[in-house]
Amino acid sequence: MPPDQSLDRRRFLALLGLAAAAPRPTEALELADANRLITENREDGIRVLSAQGEFVGARGAYYGPPVPFAQLPRHLIDALVASEDRRFYEHWGLDPRAMARAVWSTLTGRTQGGSTLTQQTIKEIYLKEHSPIVRKLLEEPVLAPILELNLSKEDILFVYLNRVFFGGSAHGIEAAARVYFNKYARSLSVLESAMMVGLLPAPNRFNPHRNFELSRDRGFRVIEQMVDADLLTRAAADRAKAQPVTVAPSRSAWGGFYPRGTQIGWFARWAENEANANAAPSARKGTRTITTTLDPRIQAAAERHLEQALRANARTRAIEEGAVVVMRLDGAVVALVGGRDYKRKEWDHATQAKRQPGSVAKLFVYLAALQEGSTPESRISDAPLTLGGRPVRNFDDTYLGDIPLSAALEKSSNTAAVRLAIRNTGEVRTLIERLNIADDPGGEAGDLALGTYEARLVDLTAAFASVANRGRMVVPYSVQRVQDPAGGELLTRVLPARSEIRQVLAPQQADAMRQMLAGVVQRGTGKAADPGFWAAGKTGTTTANRDAWFIGFTESYVAGVWLGNSDSKPMTGVSGGGLPAQIWRAVMTDAVRNA
Repeated sequence: MPPDQSLDRRRFLALLGLAAAAPRPTEALELADANRLITENREDGIRVLSAQGEFVGARGAYYGPPVPFAQLPRHLIDALVASEDRRFYEHWGLDPRAMARAVWSTLTGRTQGGSTLTQQTIKEIYLKEHSPIVRKLLEEPVLAPILELNLSKEDILFVYLNRVFFGGSAHGIEAAARVYFNKYARSLSVLESAMMVGLLPAPNRFNPHRNFELSRDRGFRVIEQMVDADLLTRAAADRAKAQPVTVAPSRSAWGGFYPRGTQIGWFARWAENEANANAAPSARKGTRTITTTLDPRIQAAAERHLEQALRANARTRAIEEGAVVVMRLDGAVVALVGGRDYKRKEWDHATQAKRQPGSVAKLFVYLAALQEGSTPESRISDAPLTLGGRPVRNFDDTYLGDIPLSAALEKSSNTAAVRLAIRNTGEVRTLIERLNIADDPGGEAGDLALGTYEARLVDLTAAFASVANRGRMVVPYSVQRVQDPAGGELLTRVLPARSEIRQVLAPQQADAMRQMLAGVVQRGTGKAADPGFWAAGKTGTTTANRDAWFIGFTESYVAGVWLGNSDSKPMTGVSGGGLPAQIWRAVMTDAVRNA
C-alpha cells in the first residue's frame, strides 16, 4: 500500500478511536510525552535512599532509572522485536491477524499472545485492570494507532522497556538488569538480553533465581527467534549461546529488593511505615522516593558484628536472634537490624518486639532518685532485702552495705535499685511514661526496678539518647524527605530548634546520669563495652538469661543491642555485660572510626 494511503488509514483510525473512546475519560490519558508515560500510573512502591542519596532498597514495585533509547543495547531491541512483535516496524499499532488469534483465544478460554508492542505499552500504562475482552476489542484498537501517531517507534520501545514487568518486583529493564545480573542495562550481553526478553510472557516461571536452566533455555529460544527474523547470524547466535552468565544472588525479600543485602529490609520497612503515617492515603500512590537517615557504613557494621556474634555463639549458647539500633543524639536512626535473617523472618525485634528490659530499666530508677534530690555520691544500702516475702538477690550474690549511688549502678545492684524504687515509685512510673517506654508499666516497685515490664529496643535506645542530649526529648525517626513519582515534595522534615525541644529531664540531672553511666563502662558491669574512648551505658539481663541488653552512647551516637530467642527460651550464660556489650563496642568503634 502506498505510504500516503497508509497514513490516511492511520489518521482515520485515530479519529475513529477518539470518537469511540469519548465516553471514557480519554482527556486524562497522556499519549504524546514519552518521558511522562514512563512515570504515569506506576504501581505503588517505595524507593529508599540513604542519607547520602544512595539507592539502598525498594519495597513494592521497583523501578530503576529510565534508560535512554540510545543506551539500550541493539541486541536487546532486536530480541524484543523478534520475540514479541516481529512486524513492529511495519504496522501502525495493530496487527489484525495476531489480534484475531488473541481475541479468539480469549473467547475460548485459552492463552495466546497477539498484541503488538504498541498495544502492550498501552495496556501496561492504562489498561491492566480492564476486562480483557473490552481491552482487546475496543480500547487497544482505539488507543494503539493514536500512540503511533504521537510517538516514534523508538519512543514506544523506550517507554515499553522502561515500564514492563520482569518479575522479582522489577519494572523496567534497568531494575531487572540489577535484580538478576547486578549490572546496568547498557552492559547486558546478547544472552542476558535474550533471557530478559524471555521473562516477559511468564516472569515468575522463567525467573533465573528460581530456575536458571529454564531461564537460560528460554533465552536460547529467543536467540533462535532473532536468527529466524534475520536479526542475528547463525555464527553470532552460537557465540551468544556460549556466553557465560552469572546470576546475581537474590536480594529480594518480603516484597522488596535490597542491593546491599536483605538485612536493610527492616530499616526500609520501618521508613515506609513512618512515611505512610505522615501522608494522606491519596499521597501514597505511585512510586515514591524516601530519603532516609540511614548511614550505609554503620548499617553494614551493625549487620556484620551481629551476624558474626550469632554465628559463633548460636549453637553453644542457644541464641537464635538479636537486634541493633544506632541513632544520632537527635534521634536520627542511622542503622537498624531487626533480627538474624530478614529473608527468613520479617518480625522486627528492634521496633516491634516488646521484651523485659531487666537492669536496663534501672536508668529510670536512678533518674527518679536524682530528680528527688539525690546525687551520684548519695548513699544507698546494698544489703540483703526481702520484698513481699521473697528475697531480692544481686546477680553475683554479694552485698556491700551502704555504697554511693554511682557504685550501686556500676555494680547493677538489685537490692539498691529496689530500695530506690520503693522511695520513688510514682516518679519512676511517670518517667517511663514520659520517655515513651510504656503507657502503663504496671507492677510494684520491684517490677519497675528489675524491669519485668515490656519495652521495645528502639524506645529504650531513644530514652538513653534523651540523657545523652542533656535531657531533651528524643523521638527516633528515619525519614528526611518523601517525593512523588515526578520528584515533587510530599514531605520534608523540619527539625525543631533546640530551644523548642521538650525538656523531659533537668540538664544537671541528665549530666549526673551521664557521669554515672560512664562509670558503668569504665569500672562496672559494662567494661566489655569500653571502646577506648568516652562512652556510657547500661547492661541488662532478665530471669534465666531470656534477654540480654547493652544500651549506651558516645559523644556522637546512641546504640542499643539485644540478644534472645523469639519464643523466650533461656540462653546459656549470656548476660548484658558479655556478648551484647562486645557487639556494642565493635559497632561503635567502627561508627566513630569512619565518622
